[in-house]
Amino acid sequence: MNDQYIVPLFVAGSLLLTLFGFFLIVYLLVQKKRQNQHLLEKRQMVFDHENNILRTKIEEHENTMDEISKELHDNVKSVLGFAQFNMYRIADLATSNEQTVVIERTNKIIGQVIDDLHNITHSLNSNFVKNIGLIDTITKELAHIKLAKNIACNMEITGEPVSLAGDKELHVFRIAQEAIQNCAKHAKATNLNFTLNYEPNLFTMKITDNGKGFEKNKIHEMRGLGFINMFQRARYIQGLLEVQSTPLHGSTIILTLNTDTYEPVN
Repeated sequence: MNDQYIVPLFVAGSLLLTLFGFFLIVYLLVQKKRQNQHLLEKRQMVFDHENNILRTKIEEHENTMDEISKELHDNVKSVLGFAQFNMYRIADLATSNEQTVVIERTNKIIGQVIDDLHNITHSLNSNFVKNIGLIDTITKELAHIKLAKNIACNMEITGEPVSLAGDKELHVFRIAQEAIQNCAKHAKATNLNFTLNYEPNLFTMKITDNGKGFEKNKIHEMRGLGFINMFQRARYIQGLLEVQSTPLHGSTIILTLNTDTYEPVN
């Protein structure tokens, strides 16, 4: 073959080979992008499905708590009120000072139970929690646990308090409520400290007790302490929940949450 044809053929072959390589790379990149998009869509579907299950579970839990709150308020509290009224009538029939003292003590106990029941029904009712706000609900819960369990409680608020958007305050309170109950029932703590820190677009709740603590690597085995519910609620509001604890050295729970906020709290 004449040399004058070899060079153009070589150049043409090189160009074709380059074009083929180029289109092959483009094809592979497009396929990779499609695979990544498909993977992202699949992950999103899984996330949405799990989130729907979690939302349903939390809504059912809140509905159950609302029903319990209504039942306690409408029935149990009414029965206790009727019993207290009868005790006042019995007091009028007392024939000795000893009987009067016993009746007064019984009335005082019933009155304390009614007050405790009042606090419990409020803390269980989601609408009450939403209406009164996060700071006041935690304050009331701490006051109740301080009186009922003789635990020294302290709450510190830093930054400019704002209302958290949507149902976030309800879920933050439920996490706080679980932590308070753990402190009272299981930790055998005598001191409980809360810190609510408000920064622009960031909210942090830190809960520290001086109780008996536990081994952190066994946290997922401790279903009775409500940690699973706490982690699920934190995940639902796209927050980060950390638990720090060692045996005999108390526990610290930290919730960090990116916030969409509206008007400041007065």
